[in-house]
Formats: sequence, structure tokens, C-alpha cells
Amino acid sequence: MEDLNKNQIILLVLLVSFVTSIATGIMTVSLLQVAPVEVTRNINRIVERTIETVTPANVLSSIKDKQVTTTIVINEDDSITQSVAKNIKSVVRIYEKDGLNLSTSFYGMGLVISKDGLVSADRKTIMSTNIYTAIMNDETEFKLIPIRTDKNTNFILFKVNLPPKITYTFLPVTLSDNEPKLGQTLISIGGEIENTVSVGRVVSLEMKDSIVGTSTIKYLSSIDTDVSAKDLVNGSPVLNLSGSVVGMKLGNDDLKSFTPVATLKKDIDFIIETIPKVQ
Repeated sequence: MEDLNKNQIILLVLLVSFVTSIATGIMTVSLLQVAPVEVTRNINRIVERTIETVTPANVLSSIKDKQVTTTIVINEDDSITQSVAKNIKSVVRIYEKDGLNLSTSFYGMGLVISKDGLVSADRKTIMSTNIYTAIMNDETEFKLIPIRTDKNTNFILFKVNLPPKITYTFLPVTLSDNEPKLGQTLISIGGEIENTVSVGRVVSLEMKDSIVGTSTIKYLSSIDTDVSAKDLVNGSPVLNLSGSVVGMKLGNDDLKSFTPVATLKKDIDFIIETIPKVQ
């Protein structure tokens, strides 16, 4: 031992420790094999509790999370039904009662766009002598007040005239921030009396030029689809699979075409900015 240097002594100690560990392990296994079941059970419990104490809880949680892999498959049918369910309570039917002969006609569909009862619809000629009412999805009926009818916009806004001491929960739609893409699946809601649904795809996107200052930019002017036109009415919304409104059908649109939601947003902002405080 006196002839060994420092490094050799360290290597010798490691070798002895290694051999001792192997011998200890062999002896432990041999003893456990012949030990009573109750003894081995207690030893296992001690080892498990020791591991739980030494290993942080967040590490164990991380290990468990990594061991569990969950795959959620959402098919197109589920997305369609969820999109319709999300918006159906925000769709209203608007009726116009002639103030002279008292006849009532269907004006079109409207969309609730705010929690205080603003409803957007296709712009038509508004008669000051006529009465406008909205039938909500739950059959509740409210009178409507047309807003800024003198402005030249594609859409019109109505304000629900709530009776005194009456409260009602309005559920506004979500207007999409993204333009649809070719081939994208869209869902339309129509029906003059009852809700009907049609599913189709974007077949073309019509672009137009707009001059801004000295520059010319292109903007989406129409969404052309292959949805069924059978039950489409003025104001019919068209939705994406996420449940956001991407367009509405106006009276001057082609049979299966919709005016993009960007135009709706622009008109809404313009009209709201000029809403008189007293109607």
C-alpha cells in the first residue's frame, strides 16, 4: 500500500466498493427469495415511499403525463353540428308590417351582433310608417328600431326595443377575422319559417380593385359556393367549421353567393359611429 500513489489508491477503493456492491446485491436477492412474503411486502413498501419522498411531485406528474397519450378525432359532421348549434340562437327572422294596409311580409334573416340587441340584416327600403319585428330562435318577439336608414351601406342595423322591466340575453355571433379559402367547407342557415342547413364548399372568390390614395389594392367582394340555394333568404349567414360567420347573403348577390364579413364589419363600424343618442 505504501508503494501506491494517490490515483492508484482511489482506483483500488472504487474496485473494492464495486465488488462489495455486487456481493451485497447477490446476498440481498438470495435473502429475499427465501424470506417470508410479509417481509418482502414491507420492504417493497419502504422502497416505494422512499422513491416518492426523493422524487419531486412535479417530476412524477410529468412522467405520468408523458406516459398517457390521448388522441381526439373530430370529424366534419361534428364540426358542422357544433357550428350550427353555436349560431342558431343568434339568428332572427325579421318581419315588416305595412302601416297602411296592415299586411305583414317577411323581411329577411338577421344576426345578433351585440349583447345589447343590435341586429344586422340586408339593407332594403325602410318605410317610416311600417313596423318591424324580430322573432328570436326561442319564438320571443320584439319590435325593432331601424338605425341610420339614410346611409348608403350594404347592410342595415336594427335595435331591439325591449319593453320596460323586461330583460333578455342576446347571444352575438362571432364574425370571422379570416377570409375563406378555395375548397373550404361552409355551412349556410336559411329558411323563411323553419331553420334549414346546407353544406357546400367555396368554388371561387371574386376580387375587385380598390384605389387607396395612389395605390390599388384588391379586396374580396363575393364568396361563391355550391351550397343549395333552395332555402337561402336575404340575410342568410354562411359559417365556417369553427362556427364563425364568414358572410351573409344580400339581395343583390348571385344565387349561391355571399357578401364577405369584411364588408359587414365595415358597414357596422360606420353605422355605429353615427348612431344618434335619441332615436
